[in-house]
Amino acid sequence: MILKLAIVGVILAVGGVLLYPQIIKFTSDYPQIEAVAQDIGDLKDTTIKRVSYEFDKTVDTVGDKIDKITPSTDQLNPIDDIEGKIAVPQTREVYYGQVYEKNDDNSCKISVPKMVKTVNGIREVTHTITLPECEYEKHKPVQVTVTTDPVTQTQTIAVNPTSQSQIFETLQLTTTRNEDNTISIHYEDTSGKTQKVTVTLRNSERQLFSGEFFASKFDTSVNDVSVSPHIIEMIVEHADHGTVSSSVFNPQGSDKATIYGVFTK
Repeated sequence: MILKLAIVGVILAVGGVLLYPQIIKFTSDYPQIEAVAQDIGDLKDTTIKRVSYEFDKTVDTVGDKIDKITPSTDQLNPIDDIEGKIAVPQTREVYYGQVYEKNDDNSCKISVPKMVKTVNGIREVTHTITLPECEYEKHKPVQVTVTTDPVTQTQTIAVNPTSQSQIFETLQLTTTRNEDNTISIHYEDTSGKTQKVTVTLRNSERQLFSGEFFASKFDTSVNDVSVSPHIIEMIVEHADHGTVSSSVFNPQGSDKATIYGVFTK
């Protein structure tokens, strides 16, 4: 029994000797554990502060970019700027007419039938353009160009000689107003290729005459024409030229006057 107790005592002594250095080492290492824990805590605080700083910085940056991409009033409503940059094209229309009156002061009046207007419920016999400085002789055919500003609706009228492409040398129309209030109409096509001619004569009140002719040369008369202004209009169906129109405006007081018609397409 005593021997067993002695053996146990020896074992405990040897174990104590062997474990003592480890206990001392563990005790000496404990401050390092506290230091590691302290470092981890500091790292957490630093990381939180860093994340907070980066978040604040990101918010400021996003705020700056939002300010930069926020459109101005002009960008939200660019219509005025666009209107200033886009030029609206002007409209341009070409008509053909004839000088029917030339005055001593060098002014003249031009008949342009396809520009007729209705004023106060009364349709014009023909539309008249007065040219203060006129270089054209009486009965001379002219080209009238009307340019309209689409914004202001302001019209500019230019009068020029009829282009050569609009001159039909083989066609001729003459009208003569006689003393007995009759109108003599003479049509001639020297090419012989006229297929059909439709003739109308009217004044501001009514149509006085309408007829169709199927020949390249004919004469006709219209009776009981009043002394009021009237216009003779002619539509020619031609083998070479297609559809060609002509008109003669005879103003009031032009007795015994022979007028040559103007042919245009």
